[in-house]
Amino acid sequence: RVQRVRRALAPIGGSLPDWDIVCRVARSMGHAAGFGFTSAEEIWDEVRAVWPRGAGISYPRLEVEGGLQWPCTDEQDPGGTILHSQNFAHGERARLRAIEFRSPPETASADYPFILMTGRSLFQFNAGTMTMRTPNESLRPADTIDIAPADALQLGLVEGQPVEVASRHGQVRLSTHIDERIGSGQLFATFHSTAAWVNELTGPARDTCTGTPGYKVTAVRLSLPPAEGDLNFTLAIGVR
Repeated sequence: RVQRVRRALAPIGGSLPDWDIVCRVARSMGHAAGFGFTSAEEIWDEVRAVWPRGAGISYPRLEVEGGLQWPCTDEQDPGGTILHSQNFAHGERARLRAIEFRSPPETASADYPFILMTGRSLFQFNAGTMTMRTPNESLRPADTIDIAPADALQLGLVEGQPVEVASRHGQVRLSTHIDERIGSGQLFATFHSTAAWVNELTGPARDTCTGTPGYKVTAVRLSLPPAEGDLNFTLAIGVR
């Protein structure tokens, strides 16, 4: 389903839309003929011109109809309701392959009893270099380590308590957030804040199919930060 995305704010100061920046760079590099666009709509019209299955999805139609499902081959085509019914775009049959399960390189152990999953929150974007400079910061001002209520109770952790999170690859300090949506033995943390560097916990191993790092499977342990003035003692805590 294709829908229009509309800007929330006009460019501020001397800033420009991304498409305009790309076009200006291309023209400066001698490719003016292919980058003479004056609007995002003109770029989309070129996409439609070289994409027959989306040729009928124009800005005016999207404005009126709110969105269209492809294939939509011309301006009179109401758009498809089912993408694949009798065959596929490349032929009558699709090649399917069962992938054997392979255990991830990171597993929980007595030393690292939790499995950490990292990800994004609704209110920030990736590393937060853009969104954490906006009022969005008040919605989730810092990364936290989210833990199940039962695990927090067993470990004696309370909401907002600082805790050190250590993996086989790195260590960071985060505030505790008790969240009933988290499963026992699991933890969740976002990686938006450069103050925490949560990605330091992720190891070098990559998924054999997708090539992505192990953002969803990192074995970690929790420990209480040393008391002020105590440089020699950290109490390791974990679920047994």
